[in-house]
Amino acid sequence: MNFRKSRLVEFGLKSSIDWPSLTALIITLLVWSSAFAAVKAALYYFSPLHLAVFRFVISSIVLLPFVMFKFGLPDLKDVPFIFFLGVTGMFLYHIPLCIGEQTVSAGAASLLIATAPVFTAILAVIILKEKMTFLGWISIAISFSGAAVISIGEGGMKPSVGALWILCAAFMESFYFVFQKNLLPKYGAFRLTTYVIVSSTILMAPFGRGLFNAVTTAPLSAILTVAYLAVFPTCIGYAGWAYATSRNPASFVASSLFLNPVLAIFVAWLWIDEIPSVLSIGGGIIAIMGVCLLQKSRSFK
Repeated sequence: MNFRKSRLVEFGLKSSIDWPSLTALIITLLVWSSAFAAVKAALYYFSPLHLAVFRFVISSIVLLPFVMFKFGLPDLKDVPFIFFLGVTGMFLYHIPLCIGEQTVSAGAASLLIATAPVFTAILAVIILKEKMTFLGWISIAISFSGAAVISIGEGGMKPSVGALWILCAAFMESFYFVFQKNLLPKYGAFRLTTYVIVSSTILMAPFGRGLFNAVTTAPLSAILTVAYLAVFPTCIGYAGWAYATSRNPASFVASSLFLNPVLAIFVAWLWIDEIPSVLSIGGGIIAIMGVCLLQKSRSFK
C-alpha cells in the first residue's frame, strides 16, 4: 500500500476521493469560519435575539419555495425529531453563540466552538454506549483545560460568562452532529437541512418582538451582513456539512473543524480588525490538541 492510500485508510476513507463531498466540506468550512466575524459585526446593530431570529427568517424565506414546490412536507412521524434537531443544532446553538460573542472575540469564539467534537464524544458514550479509552478521557480533560484558559483570556484574568455561553452552544451543537445521521439517508442533505432550518425559525419567532424596528433603524451594511449569514453559513453551510457527513466517516468530517479557528481568526482580522488575546490563542491550541488526541484515541481504540 503506498503512502497516499495509507493516509486515506487511516482516516477511514476509500482510496478514491469523493470530490463532490470534499468540495462541499471545503465550502462549508470557509463560510462557517467567516460566520464568527459576521456575527460580531452584526451585533453592533442587533441584539443577540434579533440577530438570530432575523438570520433564520431570511434563511426560511430562501428555503420555503423548495418545501412548497419541490420537497413537500416531511412525514408526520419525523416532525418531532426534526424539531429536536432544530432546537439543538440551531435554536440552542445560535442564540447562545450570539449572546457569547457580545463579550468574546470572534476568534476566541471559534476556538471554543472547536471543542464540539469533545461533547460529541461524551454524548456517544452516554447515549450510544460507545467505549471511551483512558487516553480519551485524558484528551477531554486537556480540551476542557484549554477552554478554561480561553475563558480567562477573554474575561480579563477571570472566567468569562460569554465563554460559558459559547461552550453551551458547542454542547448543543454536538447533539445535532450525533443525531442528524438518523434522517439523512431518508431525506438527503439539502432537504433535511431545509426542514431543520424552517423548524428552528418557527421556534425562534416568539423571540422576534421588536425586530421590525431594529431592522428599519439598522444600516444597510448590517442588514446585508445578516443576509450573508442567512444564505451562506446557514443554508449553504449546513447543507454542505450534512452532505459531507452523509458520504464520509464522521471522524474525518469532524476532524476538519480543526481548520475553522485558523480561518476564523484570519477573517476576523481582515473584517473587523480583531485578534484574540495571546492567552486565548494559547488556550485554543491546548483545546485543539485535546480534540486531536481524542480523535486519535477513538480511531485506534
